[in-house]
Amino acid sequence: MRTLAIFPSPDSEDPALRVFRAWRYWESNVCGATVAGIGAAVLFSVVGGILLWGAQGRQGRLWGAGLILYAIAAILALLPGNVAAVFPYAVEIEEGKSLRFYAPFKKICVPIEDVKRVKWSWLWAGWVVRLKKRRRLLTGFIIHVAWGRTGRELARAIEEELARRA
Repeated sequence: MRTLAIFPSPDSEDPALRVFRAWRYWESNVCGATVAGIGAAVLFSVVGGILLWGAQGRQGRLWGAGLILYAIAAILALLPGNVAAVFPYAVEIEEGKSLRFYAPFKKICVPIEDVKRVKWSWLWAGWVVRLKKRRRLLTGFIIHVAWGRTGRELARAIEEELARRA
């Protein structure tokens, strides 16, 4: 299986790690949405720059500056803010120690002690893994129903790790 270097992927053959991967379609969807979000932010910046440069009145310049600020905030939330990691496409479980979530441009390691709970959510259409403390803007992960059977198995495995810890 070939993946781009900018999208991390679990490659370990370590028997102590249990690896769960979403369908290739879900991985493409998540990575594509992140790239599209970055592209939209660039487009907003360009349109904002055109408005800022070419507007005749104060209102046009304000709209241009607002679009540019919005684009900058969106990029900062997606990448350094970890919002792009809300929907992972792969997870590794190191028994009794940690979970590693793989998302576009990110690999986030969370100790088992920092996981609060795993619960099904109709609102998010999947299992929500809540964290005890935030990781920048990230308060949890969503294992979407598009993971299929693997998502259910992953949610059960995380619940087992939490039960083992308790």
